[in-house]
Amino acid sequence: MNAKPHLVIFTDLDGTLLAEDTYEPGPALPVLEQCHKRNIPVVFCSSKTAEEMLALREKLNNSDPFVVENGGGIYIPSQMSFPSSPPGKRVGNYYFIEIGTGISALRETLKRAAKQAGVRIKGMGDMSVAEVVQFTGLPEPDARRAMKRQFDEPFIILEGSPERLAAEIERLGFEMTKGGRFYHILKGCDKGKAVEILARLYREMKGPIVTIGIGNAQNDLPLFMAVDRAFLVQNPPGTWAEMPELPPSLERIQGIGPEGWAQAISGLLVNGMRNV
Repeated sequence: MNAKPHLVIFTDLDGTLLAEDTYEPGPALPVLEQCHKRNIPVVFCSSKTAEEMLALREKLNNSDPFVVENGGGIYIPSQMSFPSSPPGKRVGNYYFIEIGTGISALRETLKRAAKQAGVRIKGMGDMSVAEVVQFTGLPEPDARRAMKRQFDEPFIILEGSPERLAAEIERLGFEMTKGGRFYHILKGCDKGKAVEILARLYREMKGPIVTIGIGNAQNDLPLFMAVDRAFLVQNPPGTWAEMPELPPSLERIQGIGPEGWAQAISGLLVNGMRNV
């Protein structure tokens, strides 16, 4: 008899597991706790920085690997055991796999591309703490954590065409994507690449797995493409993000942020593998 596959959940955070305005999990929290009790990994996969993730994982009692800055890097708790040699380099209590391009190159390219495209932008690296608080609604300590970027520069467009800027960024060999509040510039990474690496490691440890992806924004599309089954939750006031292409595995959920998250994941927990 074939072994029953294990679930592994990869989730976006802001606007998905966490409400866009309060950054709280609300109705998703009891479902997240059920995943923990059943030993179902819930891998946070977000544009957040490592410092933001560490604080959030402690708050939500999460001890699984996590993906930072739109796939720029992966942190794996050092207590996890692998059949082969540990992945990445040791950083504190984690193994770290670096995927993305460094922040200095991203910021330099963003300014160059904006000038060439005739677009006025402001990157997070040029914002004050007060401005980040204003744009994100984060408390000041969390805003400071959000500013400690390594592989992804969030920015806003003050004037000009996002399409022209995206074309210029791509001409320079970089990528531009859109999250809930910011545009982002990155290179060599996305959430999907990180998910593929972690899925391979989980298969080494657990055997057969079924990967689940859940998100709310355009920058989650690579995540959706990399998993076996994907869920798109709604954004306020109750609409889905526009996607240039959608994988056949994707299901739109009638629920905003954490409400949709709870609906999608609780359905999997109640109905088990019949719905996977």
